[in-house]
Amino acid sequence: MRGRPAFGAALLGGSLVAGLASGAPPKPAPRPPARPAVPLAPLPMLPSIPRVKVEVLKSQLVVAVEVNLPRGEWKNEALDFYVAFGAPGAPRAIDAHLLAVGDGALEPEDETGESLATDRAPHRPASAHALLGRDSMAGIVVHLKRESLTRAFAPGSMAALRIRTVLDLPEEDSTGARGLVIRLGASRGTPLTVGRLNLSTKPGAPTPSRVEARLCGPDADPTPLAISPRPTAPPATAPIAPVLAVRHASDDLCIRFWTPP
Repeated sequence: MRGRPAFGAALLGGSLVAGLASGAPPKPAPRPPARPAVPLAPLPMLPSIPRVKVEVLKSQLVVAVEVNLPRGEWKNEALDFYVAFGAPGAPRAIDAHLLAVGDGALEPEDETGESLATDRAPHRPASAHALLGRDSMAGIVVHLKRESLTRAFAPGSMAALRIRTVLDLPEEDSTGARGLVIRLGASRGTPLTVGRLNLSTKPGAPTPSRVEARLCGPDADPTPLAISPRPTAPPATAPIAPVLAVRHASDDLCIRFWTPP
């Protein structure tokens, strides 16, 4: 009886030695199947762009795009938005702030708001909602925590997302104009409504003698858009309020201005 365990051990040991001697590597455990990516839920609100503001400095531009976010069907979840860079070139600096809009108001009263975390990305990730610009463009992901949205929605069920970028002053073209491209966007297939356009100068910067604003893109309406302050010399075609312009999802906003030599 005592010999049987030894015999069994010998068989086991012989099998193990034979396996090692054969040189066959042990088979790896099969990997569990990858989980499919969870599709992004539809955006629970319809954003709009009430204001685009350009400030001309001595050697730079500061572009501020304000996006209104109504509470809509928001259900206390965090949201990520993708904002593509405009032109010319990537910005020297960019930041994002979330501001509360009072009950019945269209714009925030507080000019500071809450600073938001952002990440640069070569294209829109699947986890972020498209907001400004196209998915394939480089830009930033703006992270809105649910606690931040709750605070912003409290006064009037409306929040404003303000994106500010600092750009080098564009070079003059053959006509002496300096131009920039500001990304617009669409939500649920509908182009975002655009409100007021403004261009101003900081002390020490030359005051533009002429300003033009138009939609630009493959299907853009060429009608000039109203921008304040009004140019001293009226254009050949009377400008229209941006909110009345025919918009396409592929449209951007192009602004050109001329400064005295």
